[in-house]
Amino acid sequence: MNNVIRQTESFGSDSRAVRRFEWRGETIRYVSEGTGPAVVLLHGFSGSAENWLLQRRRLAQTHRVLTPDLPGHGRSTGRAIDFADYWRVIEAMLDNAGEMSATMCGLAAGARVGAALAAQRPERVRAVIIVNSFFRLNAKDRAQREELYELLLEEGGVTLWADRLLALMDVSDHPVIARGFHRSLAQIDPHHIRRVFLEQLAQDQRPELEQLGCPVLVIRGARDALISDYVIEETIERLERAEMVVLETGHLPYLEAPADFDRTVLDFLERNHI
Repeated sequence: MNNVIRQTESFGSDSRAVRRFEWRGETIRYVSEGTGPAVVLLHGFSGSAENWLLQRRRLAQTHRVLTPDLPGHGRSTGRAIDFADYWRVIEAMLDNAGEMSATMCGLAAGARVGAALAAQRPERVRAVIIVNSFFRLNAKDRAQREELYELLLEEGGVTLWADRLLALMDVSDHPVIARGFHRSLAQIDPHHIRRVFLEQLAQDQRPELEQLGCPVLVIRGARDALISDYVIEETIERLERAEMVVLETGHLPYLEAPADFDRTVLDFLERNHI
């Protein structure tokens, strides 16, 4: 039995439940908001549940929104948990929340976690929303990404890593996002972020995409230099029930154009009766 700690905080006119449960001796935190069909929002590496604040507010009007801090991120412990086990943590969160199934919506690494859960436990995932994610990189891109994440171990390298990452994300029109990203650097463990990123990089998850029989929405930021065109093509061609929407943003469409992003997600959920 999971050891559950519940807290309740005010959130607008409703309430939100901040919950914690134990998984293999680690404490995982997530936020539950709203009622209705469950939607899980999964952040990327170095992020947290707070990245999705705007979507949580909007989606909670019609859905139950579950937003975890992934292991070793935000207020969750678990830096020693392997990336390959993250989907198991999200399944345990569904158990803890009393949800048999949910839609998975993830950015980058978060999308890979949602897709892995859908492949391994198809009965628990109604649909998957993939936001600017790769499931395999070619040799050139992989080498460049490894070089980027090696900066995290150098003196002063965290700031340089952040600057280069922001440039690839192409969020230059949004200085508030860049400032927020730099402020968040004080909360990350660069060794942890590098390790789990390299674990992700080593995995070819394309075979898992072929196992997804549920509806899948791929959201692509047109200016996102982190995700090459061949990555999107490889993703789409392996999915049985896929559709794609391109937004005029960089890597973070949910922050850069939240109204467009939310409409895209809600339209997908409505059309698929979720």
